[in-house]
Amino acid sequence: MQQHVIDISEFGTLVPIKALSSEHCRELADKSQPCQFTQGQTIFQQGDRVTEIIYLMAGEVEIFAEGASPRRIKGGTKLSKLPLEQGKTYQHSARAVTDATCIKVDPDTLDIMLSWDQSGGYEVQEIGSESPEGVGGMDWMAQLLQAKVFRRIPPANIQSVFMRMRSEHFRAGEYVIRQGEEGEHFYIVREGRCQVTRKTRKNPEGLALATLEVGDNFGEEALISGGKRNASVMMLTDGVLMSLSKTDFLELLNEPLLKWISYVDAGPIVMEGGVWVDVRLPAEYQSRHIKSSINIPLPLLRFKLDKLSHDHRYLIYCDTGRRSSIAAYLLSQNGFDAYVLQDSLEHVPASDLQ
Repeated sequence: MQQHVIDISEFGTLVPIKALSSEHCRELADKSQPCQFTQGQTIFQQGDRVTEIIYLMAGEVEIFAEGASPRRIKGGTKLSKLPLEQGKTYQHSARAVTDATCIKVDPDTLDIMLSWDQSGGYEVQEIGSESPEGVGGMDWMAQLLQAKVFRRIPPANIQSVFMRMRSEHFRAGEYVIRQGEEGEHFYIVREGRCQVTRKTRKNPEGLALATLEVGDNFGEEALISGGKRNASVMMLTDGVLMSLSKTDFLELLNEPLLKWISYVDAGPIVMEGGVWVDVRLPAEYQSRHIKSSINIPLPLLRFKLDKLSHDHRYLIYCDTGRRSSIAAYLLSQNGFDAYVLQDSLEHVPASDLQ
């Protein structure tokens, strides 16, 4: 079966693919592999590593494991909208009861696209917004130190940030970053003004989202998620930007804000009132989640911050760690004590999952 056989309207109803933008949905479909299985053929075996996410599109499949009752899934049903198996290792085996049509999706590509589309709006943090008169007369370094992203970084790292930054000169009308490009740098406006725009289906020419001035920074979310830029930034005037490479950013800015924790080490924190937060989509959460967790999808997290308590510690997880890293980074920026679960759900006992 060839790739063009994929019905994009049906492909777009799969979970969590349905959360992607139409552009990403089509791009993922182009990179996905339709495949046929004959009656009685094994699709995957229990214990093997998951290298592809497999969806059943037509036919009937039996899912079984030693010591568990087998279950059957038919194409076109609600259950078939979910992957046949989730996680990094197959917990069950799957066999075609009838001739079956499936689609294989690369999990890393899907997760990066989800992280990009769900990381919210645009990748800008305006650090001078409290001052309506702007920050043009302030020293940019002093203004930068007021940013939330710098508040919890060790002093030695802050010094290293300034030492590793490089100044880049741009002309009015020149693009600093373009939507869809790989993220390579974190930027701070030292002189001049920039405009943030984002292309959508309704606004293919680009919708203006924000104007950035001296002291504002942008570009961090693509570096954290490993995805591409979700917005473009163009100079409105001649200006100078200070840039920090992706490698330096992750070493000096991102990692000090992220605290990774194993499921075992998280136990005492939960006993003391820590809260598990699943940042996947509701359908992913309903399929399999830690029993005591709450579900706050990543796209909604910014809007739920006022519902969270600074008296609690939050343990964040998703399927791979990519979306949970973004969530924990956001929470840390806003003064919450947040941890990222290592290996996601891989080492969570089945008895603790629902």
